[in-house]
Amino acid sequence: MSASDASAAAIASLAACAALSVLNVAAHRAGDAFILIAACALILSTTLQRRAELNLWTAGAWWLAGLLCVVVAALQYFVPQFVDSSLVANNGSPGRAVGNMRQPNHLATALLCSIVMTAWLWQEGRLRGSWAATSLIAMVLAVALSASRTGALSLGVLLLWAVVDRSLPRAARWTLALTPVAYLIFWAGLAEYAAWQHAHFYAAERLQSSSDISSSRFAIWHNALTLIAQNPWTGVGWGNFNFAWTFTPFPDRPVAFFDHTHNLPLQLAVEIGLPATALVLGLFGWALWRARGAWRVAGEKRGHPARAAFVMLVVLGVHSLLEYPLWYAYFLLPAAWALGVFLGSAPAKEPATDLNAPASPAVAIMARWSTFLVRAAGALMIVGAAYAAWDHRRIEVIFAPPAGAGPLAERIAVGRESLLFGHHADYAAVTNEPKDQALASFRRPLHHLVDVRLLLAYIEALKAHGRDAEALYASQRLREFRRDDAQAYFKDCTADNPAPPFQCRTAPVALTWRDLEP
Repeated sequence: MSASDASAAAIASLAACAALSVLNVAAHRAGDAFILIAACALILSTTLQRRAELNLWTAGAWWLAGLLCVVVAALQYFVPQFVDSSLVANNGSPGRAVGNMRQPNHLATALLCSIVMTAWLWQEGRLRGSWAATSLIAMVLAVALSASRTGALSLGVLLLWAVVDRSLPRAARWTLALTPVAYLIFWAGLAEYAAWQHAHFYAAERLQSSSDISSSRFAIWHNALTLIAQNPWTGVGWGNFNFAWTFTPFPDRPVAFFDHTHNLPLQLAVEIGLPATALVLGLFGWALWRARGAWRVAGEKRGHPARAAFVMLVVLGVHSLLEYPLWYAYFLLPAAWALGVFLGSAPAKEPATDLNAPASPAVAIMARWSTFLVRAAGALMIVGAAYAAWDHRRIEVIFAPPAGAGPLAERIAVGRESLLFGHHADYAAVTNEPKDQALASFRRPLHHLVDVRLLLAYIEALKAHGRDAEALYASQRLREFRRDDAQAYFKDCTADNPAPPFQCRTAPVALTWRDLEP
């Protein structure tokens, strides 16, 4: 099996899991299947269609995106009062930049991918050394502004790249090698700036805080391992981790509601089972092993993008061990592109042939198909993006109605027809008065993300339909979330209350998460 065949088979396996979830779990998971199929097509097209200008355009887009991220980060941190969400997102996390993705770890990873592509453009000679070096340093500053520990850790990848890749220009290698030092300098400078301005710098404040988000991550990993042990063969179902985790007894569970394990191998294992995870990861490993010669080819040919593409994959891989960037199209599709570039750069196994000889019919057919796949993948993404933007408008008016919008009930009814985002409309229907207590209305939102409002509404609906055991079981799971909004539901559970409500009962209920399906 070739490297491209192995990678395509791996992603096709994941797409099949997502497609099956459309039938077995929730219709809104169709979006997952569409994205995975698009990624599969992108890998195939990039592998077959080796066009240097496409790589240059993609790298240039990453460089531009990185510079824009720097501007956004600087505005969000230094002058947040001038940010009005028209072009730059409001910062809901004082003391750090969150980017227009509103997630500091995503901002840091986007910047690191931009750094990698900027270094390649420097190597290719498409960016002058002074421009490239200045861009790299500015992007490192923005990583520091994000206060992302994942981003800081990933700077080590750039250092390692500078050490092992002697094909890079000397100045580029030194600049990449010094990015961790530049980060520390910026970090110290921002801490001093915050003290001078009596402002916040989240990274410095976190060092002085006793609370640590890492404890939540370790706790969710422990909970995920428990679910894997309980469902080792087929997992809990694609996109079903949050539902299974919420409705499984975990007295030591984290306070936050998690819809992902924050670790890619764990996520696959808990949702599709250990055998399927071994198959998918094995296929990807085999693909990379078969294409290992691409690193040597790139070193022999000046300006070849294979090494930069591989480094981008490593950056995204490091992030995927601590977060879930590949669950977002703006990282999944670039990752597919980088994988396609690397796999397509592997040396051919066939003996050299006369380049002036006419192409065989098989080669001509493959060339035509590769062109078709490139165009089809591009058209699919453009049409899909346009449709998603239009489809999302039906949801936006529910939560942020413009002037003259109709009644809430009408807006919810229209939103529930959305193919990709209808679960948000269902959420609004079951959590707003008058509440829709039909159990079928809970199917999609429960398999998206369970929070306190949704869980409380579901408990009420279960009681209304006579499913008292399930309602008590769900209330016991709610109690495990040691949060003020959750504990308010148990305010009447006091020792001096002669008639405590049903949710105060603590005797275990012999049910499992599967029994909580609507």
